[in-house]
Amino acid sequence: MIQNLTPAAADWNAIPGIGEQQPRAFAYRLKGDRGDRPHRIAAWRGEPGTYRRDGGMPWSETFVVYKGKGRITVGDDVIDLFPGAIVDLPVGKPYVMEIVETVEKMAVITEAEKA
Repeated sequence: MIQNLTPAAADWNAIPGIGEQQPRAFAYRLKGDRGDRPHRIAAWRGEPGTYRRDGGMPWSETFVVYKGKGRITVGDDVIDLFPGAIVDLPVGKPYVMEIVETVEKMAVITEAEKA
């Protein structure tokens, strides 16, 4: 089955900011049957600004940028964000994402294993 995964403008949901200076970001949860699999696919859109995750995220994420420009700094690594860029973020790894042109990305998120 072929499915158009691009969300309509009205389907994006605003994500609460991490701090008062946080730029606006949006997510769209794609519909699907995960069953017991610990993975999900999500679309994300971030407006220009700086997104700082000092504690990383509680999941790992591999994403492909399909619109926009920016950069992400993970430790000593700086990765340019542009259509076609693929980034792998390990669970809990701090990062800073600087967006200069609204970025849209498609991500595969892997939930962290519960102890």
